[in-house]
Amino acid sequence: MIPAPVHIDDATLLRIADGDEGAMRLLYDALFRSLLFYAESLIHERQPAEDIVMVAFTQYWERRRGFTALAAVKSFLYTAVRHACYRHNTQLLTREQHARETRRVSDMDDDFAESRMLIAEMTGRIYREIEQLNPRYREVVRLLFMQELSVKEAAAALNITEDNLRKRKERALEMLRNRVIQGKIGHLALLYLLLRQRMPWQD
Repeated sequence: MIPAPVHIDDATLLRIADGDEGAMRLLYDALFRSLLFYAESLIHERQPAEDIVMVAFTQYWERRRGFTALAAVKSFLYTAVRHACYRHNTQLLTREQHARETRRVSDMDDDFAESRMLIAEMTGRIYREIEQLNPRYREVVRLLFMQELSVKEAAAALNITEDNLRKRKERALEMLRNRVIQGKIGHLALLYLLLRQRMPWQD
């Protein structure tokens, strides 16, 4: 059974501010998937992305008394994840690459960061449904849309032919389209995925 969407209201945030761990769990369940997608879209590694998101939630918990609005909580979490991802990326680079990356990050405008946040929010709406797919289809969606691998790279990772991978992708998208018909996924969220399948990195 697919869990119902979690609604976070002001009362929940007040409970969190008072140290209610149950309320904190509700917030975690509501935002984790979107934040994970955001992190994974920046560093393209699942486990480090999960670690970064967990640290962000810990940082929020330590500062919870200063937040009374959900928008402020989201802003804090996305900013914490963003900075942690950039630190993660730069630590993997050589000194010369590090200098170039530092300049690139410093020059990156807020519009880019906001667009990534919007994408994460939108994709978070269908992440729950993706997790319910058969593993053979779920992994295809994760590699193509979450990690942004090319068809060739994803097929190699799964040890299948590119034609087989394309068939699995189409089947996965068909199942997600059916979820739209059933009212489980927003039309805009699925439209985002359908547009992404036309991007150059899939060829």
